[in-house]
Amino acid sequence: MAASKRVRITAYAASKLMAAGLVFMGFLVIAADFDGYRMSELTRELPLWEYIYGYAVLFSASVDAALCKLKAGASKIALIVLLYMLGGYVPFLIWFPGQWALSMIAGGCGAVCALVFLAVDRLFHFRWPYSAAAAILLFAGAVCVSTVDFTVTKQWKENRTAEGYHAEFGYFNGKKEIPVELEAGQTLSYRIDWQISSGGYGTYLDAKDGTYTDAEQGSITYRVKKPSAVRIVVTGDHAQGALTIAWEINN
Repeated sequence: MAASKRVRITAYAASKLMAAGLVFMGFLVIAADFDGYRMSELTRELPLWEYIYGYAVLFSASVDAALCKLKAGASKIALIVLLYMLGGYVPFLIWFPGQWALSMIAGGCGAVCALVFLAVDRLFHFRWPYSAAAAILLFAGAVCVSTVDFTVTKQWKENRTAEGYHAEFGYFNGKKEIPVELEAGQTLSYRIDWQISSGGYGTYLDAKDGTYTDAEQGSITYRVKKPSAVRIVVTGDHAQGALTIAWEINN
């Protein structure tokens, strides 16, 4: 393969990946409302990477291939725009079958993202090597966001005992993990009491190789099959207040 052809192919791919990176980062910023913690959580959603870096790039290349022999002009531009809008919209009809309201909203966002992808791709088409540098920086930025802990706490005071955990905070945005060591066959039962004066909150259990069992209302019970370190995860959304976790470990 001639060097010039390799450069053209590389430049072509770079413009697609740059467009994907810009759409990816733009979506993170807008969807998370400039909240670093929410942005980081979004990057942990594998379908988002697959949709933008996988489906969008392949769809764009397919449109180019299908219309490469079509004569340039207003009709071709209109057809490309229509195909991109459909390409951004239709997948959500498949992913959310029967949920028309959700499909309309998600599909509308998908169509807008597709048009942004198209505009960036055309603007930086064959702008080598600037498009490659931008593609690498955008991808590296997305990976960096996924690995950084953006949790912010102020006036955080915590106390842990053998029976539980208590924390008070003036501000909490992000997540905290409270690890609990369990031996094989042990069952962890816990309940969380929130005292929140402002903001939102949530919780989940980060655990594997175990099973949830029946529990009283308001409590969570989890049994492990082998020695494990499970994590009770609490999340805050610009919250202020306190939380108390009481637990029991039974054989």
